[in-house]
Amino acid sequence: MRMFRPSTRLGPRAAVVAVLLAVLIKAPAVRPASPEDPPAAAKRSFGPLEKSLLFPGWGQLSEKRHLEGAAFIVAELACLYGALAADHLGNENYALYRSAASMDEATRARALVEKYDTRRNGFLLAAAAVWALNLIDIFLIVKGKETDKPGLSLRIGRGTHQDIGITAAFRY
Repeated sequence: MRMFRPSTRLGPRAAVVAVLLAVLIKAPAVRPASPEDPPAAAKRSFGPLEKSLLFPGWGQLSEKRHLEGAAFIVAELACLYGALAADHLGNENYALYRSAASMDEATRARALVEKYDTRRNGFLLAAAAVWALNLIDIFLIVKGKETDKPGLSLRIGRGTHQDIGITAAFRY
């Protein structure tokens, strides 16, 4: 007995409709602004710390520190290039190891695989170190630009339902 199974393949029109439906479902609903929403100017922008978090040197460039930014970018790209090059050489030697005809060839190729894998890992570690130094540098730049002095501040204000509240903040 043969059972009927519906096809799970979508035609081109059905695929377009499915994508549009998925976009409409995932789209955020538009709602009017409420008085509790902060004004657009009060929202935090994508700052130099976030930029440097994504790619080393970008935050320094946005802070007009071109030499530092270029140095971090070049160092990160050099480390990543070194890692990719060593990985490529390791893969080539691994292919030679797998196809070796004699034990001597296999031993030589395997030693080269380990050498290039160690080199690749060193480059990746150096790239992580450049990224970490970049974040420390941009944090010190951003921290140095802040004009707020350390201290304790108290504020008394009214809440949304006419409640009175006390806010305490400590900056360090």
